Amino acid sequence: MKALALTLNILLSPALTANAPLHNALEKEAASWPEQISYDIPWRLLQMPVSFTVEYNAEVRRQLTDYLRQGKRETESMLARTALYFPIFEYYLQKYGLPDELKYIPLLESRLQPTAESSVGAAGLWQFMPATAGNYRLEIDEYVDERMNPYQATEAAVKMLSELYESFGDWSLALAAYNCGPGRVRSAVRRTGCHDFWDIQHLLPRQTQRYLPALIATIYVARYYDLHGLRPNPKKPFHQPFHVFKVQHALDLHDVAHRCGVPQQLLRRLNPGFLQDYIPYSSRGRYLILPEEALANFQKYVIKESRKARERYAIAVLDSHRPLVAPERSKAGSKNDALPKADI
Repeated sequence: MKALALTLNILLSPALTANAPLHNALEKEAASWPEQISYDIPWRLLQMPVSFTVEYNAEVRRQLTDYLRQGKRETESMLARTALYFPIFEYYLQKYGLPDELKYIPLLESRLQPTAESSVGAAGLWQFMPATAGNYRLEIDEYVDERMNPYQATEAAVKMLSELYESFGDWSLALAAYNCGPGRVRSAVRRTGCHDFWDIQHLLPRQTQRYLPALIATIYVARYYDLHGLRPNPKKPFHQPFHVFKVQHALDLHDVAHRCGVPQQLLRRLNPGFLQDYIPYSSRGRYLILPEEALANFQKYVIKESRKARERYAIAVLDSHRPLVAPERSKAGSKNDALPKADI
């Protein structure tokens, strides 16, 4: 059966309620879908506040089935992790003035697993390839993989998305370029003279043809999961207050865990970008995430260091009662970036 392309124009059309053939077609489609997939879905899709044209087709439906039925438990686990990562994504999207719905990209890219690695070498929440990571100053070596750091990788991804949108002037094309690279998208635009994903979709790599439909399904599930019986249950470390420190000086994370009373496994899970339980020196600073109960002990740990060592620390502390924090001055007098508040 031909896929139904539903757009906002259809939703707003006064003829919709009188369009018996369309309504009957939707009912016929709904009868063949899995139990969780109802014909209400197209109408909900059209109400989603997104910055690109939404189509409802067989690929969107297939992705929804994967999320809502075949991979229901995995979907619930993924949604539980949004409590940790969405505040970070929202902060950087707001900082750079990008659409809020871009925060759903990492659900599609990595299922919100910061240590996710693809067979072709992409890694992290936003699935950066090594070369692309280098273009955005994400460090990768034996000690650190900043693609797995939720703060640094998110800011890099937001910068990249901003540049792609500036290049194409259309979010559907920018998203396609994020998946397959801008060169292939430009080629498809030149061949067709069209400036919308759905018009050039057939000229893109197969994976990219599925990318925007998959993102549409992802956004839908993240917004309407409760209507389909999904029950995400955030547990520690995803449902507790935490603080973020921007640290320049080298640190042994074994020592940090011991001095701060934090289980080393939890410290690793919160900071997957540090590969060897060690934070190398960085003039730019590195973000260290600690649970709230470790705050006082970590500050004592810093104070016990010599004055010379203390002056190498640049610390920005997250306020658990405000969504954003004004930058604090470190002992060295350097000013640090404001960081997003989150309850994990």
